[in-house]
Amino acid sequence: MAVTFTTSAGSAGGVQSSYALELTAALEGQFADIADNSVSTFVNETGAVVAYGNLVVVNASGSVGNSAKTIAAANNTVVGINALTYVDETATDANSRPGVKDDQVMNVLSKGVVAVYCAEAVDLTSAVRVFHTDHNSTLSGARPGRFGKTAVQNKTAVLAGARWVSKTSAAGIALLEINGPDLSLTADT
Repeated sequence: MAVTFTTSAGSAGGVQSSYALELTAALEGQFADIADNSVSTFVNETGAVVAYGNLVVVNASGSVGNSAKTIAAANNTVVGINALTYVDETATDANSRPGVKDDQVMNVLSKGVVAVYCAEAVDLTSAVRVFHTDHNSTLSGARPGRFGKTAVQNKTAVLAGARWVSKTSAAGIALLEINGPDLSLTADT
C-alpha cells in the first residue's frame, strides 16, 4: 500500500494511508518533535497551578533550588517552558488552563520546539515576546507566560534565544523554538 501526503483531513475508520501536510492541532506545552530537546525537572512551589506552555522562571521564594514559577516581571531569570508531559484533569489554573499542581514536579523545556499560545498572528520573521503582566483586558489571551510579537509597554519583554518556526493567521497555537540554557529577557518600556 502506498502512503501519500495530501492537504486532506483524512477519513475516519480503517487504516489511514493519507496524511495532512501540516499539524492542524496541538496543545499548549506539547513537544513538536523529539529531536534534540533539553528538559529539566523543576518544582512548582507557587501555591497555584502553573499552566502548560507558560514561560517559567526561577522562583526565588521557593524552598528548593530548582523551584520555578510563571514569569511575573521582565527581570526574572528564564529557565524555559513548562512542557506538557502529564495531564491531571483536575489541575487547572485560574483561567481554566491545565497545568502542574502546587508541590508537584514540572518538566521544563530549555531547548527544542514546543507549542505555545500566541495572543496575535505571527510568522517566522516576528519578534518573540512574552507577557509578564496581564494584558487580557485589551488583547484576549494575553496572560502572563503567554506569547506575542508586539511590544506592550511594561507588560512584555523580548525573549532572546527564541524564534517562531510556524505561523498563525490569528491568535492561537504556534511552534516556538528555544535555544537555552542562555535565554534572556529585554523589557519593553
